[in-house]
Amino acid sequence: MSRVKCAAASIAACATIMAVGASAAAAKTVTLHFFSKQVYMRISDASGHPLSPNAAPAVGDRLSFASNDYAGNHKRHAKQATASDHIVCTLTSASSALCDGTIAIGGSLILGDDFVLDFTSNAATAVKITGGTGVYRHAHGTVIAKSVGNNSDLTIKVSS
Repeated sequence: MSRVKCAAASIAACATIMAVGASAAAAKTVTLHFFSKQVYMRISDASGHPLSPNAAPAVGDRLSFASNDYAGNHKRHAKQATASDHIVCTLTSASSALCDGTIAIGGSLILGDDFVLDFTSNAATAVKITGGTGVYRHAHGTVIAKSVGNNSDLTIKVSS
């Protein structure tokens, strides 16, 4: 599993989830598009100790990613981020991880729990929106994250 692919997939999923929140309050069902730009990545062992850059992650190790999310896509997007996201994953095999993602928008959160990232696939990652807080307390829908290098393009379909 490459760190770049892992970071891109995780960030994409988080950014996608956050993007959903921006319009969920305005309409019953909304489709949003965001460019998720990675700003943080950490890989640690099961005890929380950071791995050295050359160490290969093992089952039980944890991956953590954060990104700033911009309305649009990687080719054309807003200059200012309007959301941010964070994803935490636990490696379940050499090629996959079980993850949770949170998107912060204003004083509210959008959540995507227990989704699997497959590091061997170039396919887009689909994340089920499982809820949230504040205006997104009853949010549900899907986030599709397509890797673009270390970043992602997100398509979010959210209902509240």
